[in-house]
Amino acid sequence: MTFTFEPRSVNLAVESRRLRLEKLLQAAAHDFDLRLEFGNRDGFNEDTIVMKAEPGEVASAQLNRLKGKALHLLGHRLSDSQPWAEAARREEQTKPYFSVLWHALEDARIENWMIRLWPGAERSFAANLLPNLGGSLVALMSAVDQLELGLYLEGRGYQGARFSPKIRAVLDELWPEISLAATADSARASFSAMQRIYPAVADMLRSGGRRKAEKATPQPGKESQETLEIGNNPPAAIPPQGVPDFQESDEFFSVGVAGRRQQFPEWFRPGSAPWFERGLGEKQIHPSALRTNRQTIVEPEQGDPNLYREMRAEIQREVGFLSTRLTNLIREEVYLRYGGNYRSGKLNMPRLWKQRLGNYRLFQRRTTGGSRAVAFTLLVDESASMKGQGKYKIAAKAALLLGETLDLLGAPLEIIGYTTAEYEARAAMQLGLTPAYQYRTMRCSPLEHRIYKRFSEPYAAVRLRLTGIQPRCNNWDEEHLLFAFHRIQDRPELKKIIIVISDGQPNGDADHLIRTIEQIERMGVKVIGIGIGADFVRQIYPNAIVVSDFRQMAEELLQILEREFRPGANGSTWLEARFR
Repeated sequence: MTFTFEPRSVNLAVESRRLRLEKLLQAAAHDFDLRLEFGNRDGFNEDTIVMKAEPGEVASAQLNRLKGKALHLLGHRLSDSQPWAEAARREEQTKPYFSVLWHALEDARIENWMIRLWPGAERSFAANLLPNLGGSLVALMSAVDQLELGLYLEGRGYQGARFSPKIRAVLDELWPEISLAATADSARASFSAMQRIYPAVADMLRSGGRRKAEKATPQPGKESQETLEIGNNPPAAIPPQGVPDFQESDEFFSVGVAGRRQQFPEWFRPGSAPWFERGLGEKQIHPSALRTNRQTIVEPEQGDPNLYREMRAEIQREVGFLSTRLTNLIREEVYLRYGGNYRSGKLNMPRLWKQRLGNYRLFQRRTTGGSRAVAFTLLVDESASMKGQGKYKIAAKAALLLGETLDLLGAPLEIIGYTTAEYEARAAMQLGLTPAYQYRTMRCSPLEHRIYKRFSEPYAAVRLRLTGIQPRCNNWDEEHLLFAFHRIQDRPELKKIIIVISDGQPNGDADHLIRTIEQIERMGVKVIGIGIGADFVRQIYPNAIVVSDFRQMAEELLQILEREFRPGANGSTWLEARFR
């Protein structure tokens, strides 16, 4: 599946964001003649900052990420680093990679300096930094790349990234120098610190292997229209020989920015927590990953009775409240009622006087409850990113809550957990597709669907299975959604609803998922996205809800069910009969 931006809407969105970012830079620089443009390289001259960005990226990217990039470029323009950049290039003639490493340290210094001036900039810088924190794959990078990334992360206060033991030891040893340089007010301090740091890493650099071309330093003040490339994006991992051993630890590593400590889980790594991306191109599937829908079904384990009792006790209050509210709603709607203004039917005596005015619509007819023949499918994201902040536990409780409630009402329900058989990065490297990040729109691992409850199965017989909901590998939401659609499509109910519970971080290109949702809804199946702790779902699902905890999840599910069970125009059905 592919998705193409409509040119007019893209241009309007791009220009709107360009103007917004330009005003931000003008206010920060106190220079209202400053201009911002988008181009194919980062850079600046005396009166213009050029940010590397494609129109589709600008139109769809998080605004905070764009702010972070723009403010970083402004920091370079406002700093005194240019003379020292030239000095670093001279040093590199006898000291390989000196300029590269100094740039990483200077990037950290500039961002810390800007955060001290404008504390609000911290959030924008973090939006660009978090997807690059890496994980187990960081140790597979070359020594040069690890040192460059390490100097930047350590300088920004993010400690604990999983570098190789040798690099980790060197960074720990050099921490006082890195900290001193990264918190300084001038480029002179970072240059002097780099001169003291270099002897400690020189041996690693000589054996660190080749590296991509060094980025250039911007040279303001030139009359030429050309702008020179700069940036702070960490380099991509160099493909290893063989397949890396992913570490499945739950442990957290400590990070801090501007003296404040934060916590980020180890699962935030390539292949397990993809960030929101659009406009990456056509979706592909490797032939080795092709399976029929039937072949993707994995039988879940029977479950743990003790764990189920614990989870059931935690949601018992919500189940009772939800079922009572819905039962009362249905009882109210099935009462015999008359309404409308017709020329035949049951005479409405209070309206008889209107015949003198020539209005003969004096009759009412029986009105029945609305269409409550609703079939539900609950799709639960079981990707590794659901491990963070216990999101999978909230999803499991939501599955129990929905299962218990709809079972009391006799409503048809299917619960499906979705993931892949392997981490995509690992599967890509096993297939020889390296570097793996270049193939992130290609599915290299088979899909897996654990059907915890089928439409045909009574909830009481399968409820223990729901304790098996847990984070696993990756996901391709658009394909999992199609799997659920094909199963609910054959149901006889008039209304069909798919509820997706995830953290809103689809693998690959989010445009594929957006287009799939549009196609499914055109076929008459409603799709509701519930995001746990992330608002990405608002950019994907037309019907989107964001929750932060189970209590909020229960409230939102109540509103969904009340809305769908309220009467419409198609007459009453099986739920009505249950309460007559």
